[in-house]
Amino acid sequence: MLTKYSLQKQLIIIFSIIAISILAILLPLIDNNLTHIMDNEMYDVLTRSQNDFYSYDFSPDALDSEKQIYHFTYCVSEDTLRSSQKISAKKFQVLDYAFQDDLLKVIKKNKKKLQAKVKMNDKTIYYQIARADSDNYIISIVYSEYSKTLINSLKGQVINIFYGALFVIALVLFIWVSSLIKPLKLIKNYIDDIKEDKESTLHIDRRDEIGIVSSSLIEMKEEIDKQNEIKEEMIHNISHDLKTPIALIQTYAQSIKDDVYPYGDKDSSVDVILENTNRLEKKVRSLLYLNRLDYLSGQVGDEVCSMKELIEHIVYQLNAMHPDIEIITELQDTYFKGDEEYWRICIENIIENASRYVNHTIKVILKNQYLEIFNDGEPIDNSNPESLFQPYEIGHKGQFGLGLSIVYKTVTMYGFKVEALNRKDGVSFVIHK
Repeated sequence: MLTKYSLQKQLIIIFSIIAISILAILLPLIDNNLTHIMDNEMYDVLTRSQNDFYSYDFSPDALDSEKQIYHFTYCVSEDTLRSSQKISAKKFQVLDYAFQDDLLKVIKKNKKKLQAKVKMNDKTIYYQIARADSDNYIISIVYSEYSKTLINSLKGQVINIFYGALFVIALVLFIWVSSLIKPLKLIKNYIDDIKEDKESTLHIDRRDEIGIVSSSLIEMKEEIDKQNEIKEEMIHNISHDLKTPIALIQTYAQSIKDDVYPYGDKDSSVDVILENTNRLEKKVRSLLYLNRLDYLSGQVGDEVCSMKELIEHIVYQLNAMHPDIEIITELQDTYFKGDEEYWRICIENIIENASRYVNHTIKVILKNQYLEIFNDGEPIDNSNPESLFQPYEIGHKGQFGLGLSIVYKTVTMYGFKVEALNRKDGVSFVIHK
């Protein structure tokens, strides 16, 4: 529900709810604690005043009039209650009524001291009954006006401090949330610019989660720009690579239609058309297969492939196609996760790439979750080895550049890695976990 408001409004609402809740809980606790503290303080005042009164042989001069303390003495043998100062008969009766029950209990149970308070006529009276000797008791009484004034003063100070603390905390939180909102707005504007394909920059100097998100967005933008460049280059490469066979097909077809045979006879000229048609078919098939791998990358099953049998079959076919290339194999019986057909196309593409650059020898090494295909051709450019596996990357011999991209997508789809490494006397493509 709060998510429909801005962060600042959410902060104000949440902080208000918290402040009201704390006040609802805190005020009763303050009252209870202060009342308990003041009760103890009032009893201490009564004790000190009573000690002074006792020290001066029950002298009325010991009266602490500022705090309205009244002292009474009760003689058990005479059963008489006397006030240490002159008070009206009505007040005497009221005060006597306040403590007389507890006085009888103290005498009956032979207690040394009793402290209590009682509410009378909307006023609280504190009193302390103490035994002076075996026959006399001192009763000291004070009204609660003093404690109420002190409690209200302390409570006011505590509440003011609490409000001040809440204000400071609210101000700090507001400033903090505002510092979050500004970079979030910058991030939103940056995302909008990306969506609208506009040039934009994002500079957020933070190391927290917002900084991490902004860095990720910048990396994403760089990757998008890179992919856009690849797409533009892809369109250029595809156009260039398809342009030649299409032009040849059109030219030769038109020539044959005009009864002109560029290669001397009809069959030879038609063979050129068929050859270029096959080239186009192969390129289109590679494009479709690459898109198919993108679709299948999230639907990998539990199939496994006997890699040794697969490589033996591929090498047998390669020997027939390239009798001039020496193919050496070191194969252990191992299984790779994945569909056999996809692995076949993947390995055929690597070997086809190797046969394009090889001088004399191709060597295939297979062991547990490891496959290496070596050729003794020229070394590769190490300045950007990852670019070899980018779609439509043109090699130094001008090839179309989809084969190794198919290899990369197949390998990563099944949780493997592929690397191109320069060796002492050639190049190796290594597939491993």
